[in-house]
Amino acid sequence: MINNISIYIHIPFCIKKCNYCNFYSVPYKSNLVNNYISCLKKEIENFSPSDEYCVNTIYFGGGTPSLLSFHHLFKIITAIKNEFTIAENPEVTLEANPVNITKTNAKNWKICGINRISLGAQSFNNSELEILGRLHSEKEIYSAVEIIKEYCTENVSMDLMYGIPFQSMKTWTSSLKEAIKLEPKHISSYCLTLEKGTYLSDKKDEYSFPDENMQSKMYEQMITVLEKNKFYQYEISNFSKKGFESKHNLNYWKGGEYLGFGASAHSFYKMKRINNFSDINKYIEELAHKNPPIEKSKQISHREFISDKIVLGLRLNKGISISEFRNKHNFDIEKEYKDVLKKFFESGYLTKQNDKLKLTSKALFVSNSILSDFV
Repeated sequence: MINNISIYIHIPFCIKKCNYCNFYSVPYKSNLVNNYISCLKKEIENFSPSDEYCVNTIYFGGGTPSLLSFHHLFKIITAIKNEFTIAENPEVTLEANPVNITKTNAKNWKICGINRISLGAQSFNNSELEILGRLHSEKEIYSAVEIIKEYCTENVSMDLMYGIPFQSMKTWTSSLKEAIKLEPKHISSYCLTLEKGTYLSDKKDEYSFPDENMQSKMYEQMITVLEKNKFYQYEISNFSKKGFESKHNLNYWKGGEYLGFGASAHSFYKMKRINNFSDINKYIEELAHKNPPIEKSKQISHREFISDKIVLGLRLNKGISISEFRNKHNFDIEKEYKDVLKKFFESGYLTKQNDKLKLTSKALFVSNSILSDFV
């Protein structure tokens, strides 16, 4: 039996770190990039995939993957194709910053097989973009989408953010409507969270943030506006046109296996959770000595896997199948989580529709605190 698997490639380079970002990244330096890509190729080549797997999604995340040259990107893609069995029409996503979008880049991405672009728009308000520390302006988002669609792919996903300092319902609604005008196939939207060590977290006393009540209303407004424009919500923070869901992220939410390559990348493979070193120098050093760049590896139990699968599955709007867990995983959710289910049924946060266990609409904005009870 052939199983699908996803590949994630972490490209940690940025021209400038955004004010809210806590993902692992380092400043872009040509020599370091060359060295890193060579090591990344080695890591891919050193992995011995089982013949029972077929790669159906590849995702370049960061950092800023759109900074990569054609030569670097082609080198990585070629290494993957040489080592793995690839599905006939894999979904290949590249995260991109609007400032890196040129006709040449877009054409090169298409040559490399990139067929989905995840564009970090975040906002269509220049003052909000400045607060977030983004390098692009509102105008650059429009030109970026136009170039991507003409020279690379129609399959554009757009990231938007709410809960930004000084953001109002008016500016948030405007950003949503401007994004819709550009006709992306997919929109991901997340509430700004203050991550320790980031600029906005350190300077939070200098800014006025929308309170939790306003954030909740912004979330509800997002659902209303996007659904009215035929984007259907298939996950807590993700909306798409029919048939354009992120296959890569769906694999995560369904508890599928994935391989992460690069500094700070994570994998879930053969019931093991694997973390690479979140230090580019350590990552390069380990591969130079022909060692795997793994900082931590943990074999998880069947019970841990079940718990993770429930938590991730409940993020999906279609919910999780009780009978599937019983038949496929030999696990009775209704019996094992009897008290938790009773609590959330009574509070109106969970519902059971036929065989499906689902979060209700009022639970979506506060989902993290609910899902933590299943851990």
